Amino acid sequence: MKGYIAIVFLCAAGVVGVQAASVATPTCGGTTAAKDIKLVKPTNPPRECAYHINAYSKYVCQLRIDFAMTLAQPTLQDQAQSDLRTVECTQDYFEVNGLRLCGVETWQHIYVPFNASAGVSRVELLIMLANRAGGAYLPTPEWNMVVTQLECPTGSSVRGAVEATQPEARASSFNDGFLVAPVGCLQYFPDGKGVVKSFNYNDGKGIYPSHMNYAICFRRTATTTALIIRSYFFQVGSETAASNLLTDSACYRSGSSGVQSADFLMVPQALLVDNSERATYFCGETNKDVVISSNSPGPLMVVFNSDEIYQSNEAGFAFTYTVE
Repeated sequence: MKGYIAIVFLCAAGVVGVQAASVATPTCGGTTAAKDIKLVKPTNPPRECAYHINAYSKYVCQLRIDFAMTLAQPTLQDQAQSDLRTVECTQDYFEVNGLRLCGVETWQHIYVPFNASAGVSRVELLIMLANRAGGAYLPTPEWNMVVTQLECPTGSSVRGAVEATQPEARASSFNDGFLVAPVGCLQYFPDGKGVVKSFNYNDGKGIYPSHMNYAICFRRTATTTALIIRSYFFQVGSETAASNLLTDSACYRSGSSGVQSADFLMVPQALLVDNSERATYFCGETNKDVVISSNSPGPLMVVFNSDEIYQSNEAGFAFTYTVE
């Protein structure tokens, strides 16, 4: 359907959360146009719980969704006419704009495009509850979500389009420029340093879903010279069973239709600091600290990709970053 984005949870009952007085806290079936919204699982949730978010203003261009959740781990699905398996969120899951997540998350975040000036003035969030009958092995689910409507800063295409037709609105908008992500980023880290983890990392005990491809972006300033990554956990699939960090052709071969596995973290113009090796794609497994420096021009980002083939070393990654 045009005009809205669907966010879906399939899960079961439980209790979480405290509510801040200054934040909208709609109940199931409710509608809000608040800038800041908090969604928590009710004590006795219905099987379907829908929230409707209307645009806070004409300048809204993104939603930032910060969330903590405990849902069922993804399942391994056999591929038809093959002995291969894929990792899917089929029991509990959180779905937004085509992205489906599950497992355990400790305050992850994602960005969702929400262009109010282009007619997308409502976002629908839908929480569906899995049938727990006979499913005692499933965890007691929890979720706590903070949704922030972000308005594009002065000079952006969205803001320019609004002001061209509504000049009276020019002075009325709140400026969220620091938090607004570059176009195309699923995750954005505007602070100069922090921690990045793959979805369902779960302290190295989880597993990331198959068929993912997304950009993780960082804020570049006029004085930025490099992005420094220190990986302290890395288990990302590769074509070999070697338990060591692999790069480039071991992770991805351009133009080869026979490559069955293409799970990797791509870091543009990267340098492995310890041995001065240059690489772009990283995969394999290592529990040692690995320091990677990237000084590529343009937007600061790394890209994570997972194919549709499950291998045993697919728990994910965790790294600290510093923008210098």
